[in-house]
Amino acid sequence: MMEIFLVPDAPPDAERLALGGAGARHVCKVLRHRPGDRVRATDGRGTEFELELTAVSPTRVEGRVTRRRQRPREPRCRLGLAQAVLKGDKLAQVVEAATELGVSEVVPFTSERTVAELNAARQTRLGHVAASGLETSMRTVLPQIAGCATFDGLVGRTRDYERTVVAYEGEHRAGIDKVLDADVRSVLVVVGPEGGFAEGEVERLRQVGAGVFTLGPRRLRAETAATVAVALCLQRLGDLG
Repeated sequence: MMEIFLVPDAPPDAERLALGGAGARHVCKVLRHRPGDRVRATDGRGTEFELELTAVSPTRVEGRVTRRRQRPREPRCRLGLAQAVLKGDKLAQVVEAATELGVSEVVPFTSERTVAELNAARQTRLGHVAASGLETSMRTVLPQIAGCATFDGLVGRTRDYERTVVAYEGEHRAGIDKVLDADVRSVLVVVGPEGGFAEGEVERLRQVGAGVFTLGPRRLRAETAATVAVALCLQRLGDLG
């Protein structure tokens, strides 16, 4: 399968596109493409371009657009992930996996048991990780990485989605099929920090209509829980398998 390269400033009606920087080096030095070869590019907003290469060098690669498509390989449902800020590189791991699976937005937030902080450098890194995850998974929509929200801000964001579901270690009966209809158009899945949610936080999310579900009988690390929760939602929505 062809690789795909992110060209965020590409006009949707472009007839020619160019890659520079790391993308050009990868095409030239790693993939060893030559003029006449074909690669794919995306603007990160849903358009995929197929390019016939016309010039290849380590600093600049140019190509003629031979085909364009809208949102290939993207989930039908808009899926957001609200993830409590995690320590170390765990949040970046979550963003990478969630991007590859198909989320359209990641909302980091703080809660009662959150111990890590999200500074400007970490925020910037998350954007780079999302871009890398897009190229790895051949996606055409780059997930938005929101600024860090308070718990109040998270509760407010639930209004932007048709359905909100919460993965909670204190829930032992309801699976994802009990709280998420397969035909929804948008869903926000919420995952807590390493220490889990406080009971009052879960109750507050219930009060705004969120469904609470279990990830199974085994205890999972927070970064694992986020990946499993996203995958379960996409499976329920008919986008996996």
